[in-house]
Formats: sequence, C-alpha cells, structure tokens
Amino acid sequence: MKRILLALMAVAVVWGIFTPPDCPAPLVWRKGEGWTWERGGVAVGNNPKEQLEIARALSQQKDHGSAVTAYRRLIRRWPTSYAVEDARLGLAESLSALDYHFKAFKEYQQLIEKHPNSPHFETALQRQFEIANLFLAGQRDKAWGVKWFPARDKAIDIFEQVVKNGPYSKVGPDAQFRIGVAQEMLKDYVAAVRAYEKVTERYPNLPLAEKAQFQIGYAYRQEAGRFEYDQNAANQAVAAFTDFLVRYPDSERAPQAEEYRAALKGEQAQGLFRVGQFYEKRREYKAAIIYYNEVIEQNPKSNWATEAQTKVLALNAQLQKPTATP
Repeated sequence: MKRILLALMAVAVVWGIFTPPDCPAPLVWRKGEGWTWERGGVAVGNNPKEQLEIARALSQQKDHGSAVTAYRRLIRRWPTSYAVEDARLGLAESLSALDYHFKAFKEYQQLIEKHPNSPHFETALQRQFEIANLFLAGQRDKAWGVKWFPARDKAIDIFEQVVKNGPYSKVGPDAQFRIGVAQEMLKDYVAAVRAYEKVTERYPNLPLAEKAQFQIGYAYRQEAGRFEYDQNAANQAVAAFTDFLVRYPDSERAPQAEEYRAALKGEQAQGLFRVGQFYEKRREYKAAIIYYNEVIEQNPKSNWATEAQTKVLALNAQLQKPTATP
C-alpha cells in the first residue's frame, strides 16, 4: 500500500509540473467540427463575425488561453470566411502572449501562406522577425507549459523563413544578417560566413553589406583560432579584411579591420617560420629556406621576416660548404 501511495504521489507531482496552466479541459463534439478540446465557459458565436468579436473581447481581457480556443473555433468552423485572416492573426498574437512563440510563428506562417494578399502580411512578417530575435537573445522554447532550452537553432529556422517570405521586405535583409549572427553564437563560423556572403550578394547597396563584409573576416578569424591554427581560414580572413578595406576605406570599422589583418598576417608569418624551423632541425635546409622566404614575402615588415632573413643567409652559407669526402 505504501508503494502504491508513493507512486500516486509521484504521478501527481509530474502531472502538476508538466500540465500547462492554460490547458483546455473539456472534450467537445460539434457537428461539422468533430471532437475538440475547449476551455470551459468560452462563449460560442453563431457566425464568423460573432465568433471573432468573442475572441477579440477575450484577448482584450487578457484571457489569452480562452482567446486561443475562440480563434481556433472560428478557423475550424468557418475556414473560408472573410474573418479567418483576422482570426489567424489574433490566434498567433494570443499564443505569443502565452509565451508559445514557436507555435505563434507557425500560425503567422499559415496566415502568410494561405492569405498571401492579406493586409496583415507585413505585420505577420514583422512578428516572425521579432520572435526570431527573442530566440536569438536566449528566449527558451515553451511546450506543455514549460520553458525548456534556449532555441537559437529555431531562431535560424525562423530568420530563414522570413527571408524566404520576403527577401526584400523591411526585415528581409536584417533577417539574413542575423542568420550569420546566430551561427556565430553556435560557433559554426563557416555557416556564418555563408550567411554574411548572401547579405553582400543580395543587398550590396545597403549599409548592412558593409557590416556583413567585416563579419566575414571576423568569422574566418574565429575559425582560424579554433583548436590548431587553421592557415586556410586565416588566409580567408586576411582576404576578407583586405576586401573590406578596399571597398570601405573610410568606414569606422576600417582601423579595426586593419588591426585584425595585421595580427593575422603576423600569426601566419609565425606559423611559416615554425615550419621552417622544423625542416632546419631535420637538416632539410632547402625546404627550410622555402618557408623562411615565404615569411619574408608575405609579411616583409614583421620581426619574423627579419629573423627569417637571417636564417636564409645562414642556411645558404651552410649549403655552399663543400661536402666532406670519405
């Protein structure tokens, strides 16, 4: 008996934790609608206009859970009504008010896809963009009444959908840029570069293109510094910052770009110098000279170039020494 009571208490605790406070209770059957879960006490209209008024009144009273039920009934009962567009917008807004942001995003998407000429199109697109920004900022995704984990991956999905819905809308370019920002936060720097490149390709005349070009270099710089130093990523970063300085020489970011480029070139020179030392220790002097010369060619004003020049002179002298005969 004791074990049974403990088991029942555990079930009660789990039910209390995972049952959303706004969970609708009664299972109702209506002709033409079938079985649906509905909150008790929610009034039912006789036509789309009445149902929309009921739902809006509930929203104004901040009874968003009941409003969700009312809006859904309108959409389900009168799917071809003129009021459905307003109902979809109201449903999405009510879901967001309950912190079900990803569900709200999906409802906005339904509005965009099923009513492409709706006067609510720009509003829906703007709200989707705002939801993506919430997830980008660390908002946790909510399901079954519980906020689970940060959802930056969902932010990327939503931003991508915003770009697909309206690539040249007011929020389209910024959404494309923020895909890169989200990828950087997830430390997928190569994916971030691809996102920023799309900004520079699609919107070259917008101020955002300048910022994206800088971030391309910065993302490659971050990739170069991961684990072992990545010479290829460093080369890409140097090229991106060089391109930035050519395109935007008067940018306020130009000094920072030059600083990053100089630091990267110094790291490259150091890497090549270390390879030269490796071959020198193995007495493979010709190979060592090749790498020391690359240091001199790529970054002639660096301290590494000065040391490399000394090494080249010494190794050439070593090679010119006559080989002893047995």
